Amino acid sequence: LQLYRFGETVSIPFFTETWRPYSFYDKIRNNRTHGWHTLLLLDIKVKEPTMESLARGKPVYLPPHFMTIDVAIEQLLEVEDARKEGVYSRETLCVGLARVGCAD
Repeated sequence: LQLYRFGETVSIPFFTETWRPYSFYDKIRNNRTHGWHTLLLLDIKVKEPTMESLARGKPVYLPPHFMTIDVAIEQLLEVEDARKEGVYSRETLCVGLARVGCAD
């Protein structure tokens, strides 16, 4: 990977039952069209209040939740399966790093 060959950085959010944004797909397509690498930033949920606690007016926070590389891949493939534009496939080479610099 060459640093000067990176295109626009893309964030991959956690999908929910009612919210599944595909906007990152177009940015990945643009980067690949130009022969650029794409840095994907995976979603984190930190200090997210529960809906019930918000309704009561006293926020209670869920434990931190970090997107795994496996979840990101599942979501990326879901979008490719839906869009069918051939931007990437199950055979596309990817490099995944998690918890870089963490002691555990």
